Amino acid sequence: MSDQIRFFLNWNEYFDAREFLRASRNLIAPEKVIGGLIAVSSALWYFFSDLNPAAFGGLALGLGIIFGVPAIRRWRAKRKWECEPLYHTEHALSFNEEGIQLQMGLIESNLNWQYYRSIVESPGGFLLVSGEDAFNFFPKRAFGDEKLINQFRAMAWKKLRK
Repeated sequence: MSDQIRFFLNWNEYFDAREFLRASRNLIAPEKVIGGLIAVSSALWYFFSDLNPAAFGGLALGLGIIFGVPAIRRWRAKRKWECEPLYHTEHALSFNEEGIQLQMGLIESNLNWQYYRSIVESPGGFLLVSGEDAFNFFPKRAFGDEKLINQFRAMAWKKLRK
């Protein structure tokens, strides 16, 4: 059993972890592809239709998608964060060969490694992924020293790499 690691998550860590997971699954963000195609199509329409001003609507739509979707995604994640009291409680983590013991506020979970599908390491921490958009995030700052980070990394990679 490892020492117990205690930490509070903050909004920026949570959002950065969500975005890192999303980005690790897609080479290019879908909103950039769709918005880019609409913008380029509109630009071509503008130039090949004798400078039709209606093409600016498509250009505005494309740019709106490129820049608006990430802003909406951030806003929705912030609302979810604010509405979920467990995100604001102290987290306690310990791990061993059998699994992870995680406490968030009054809720305690003893999770076998098989509960998780994969591990993703971001610059700020570890994401243990249990579903399409479900994960537990453990910030590296909570581990205290590099030795404990390396122990967790080795165990998690050993148990979750398939």
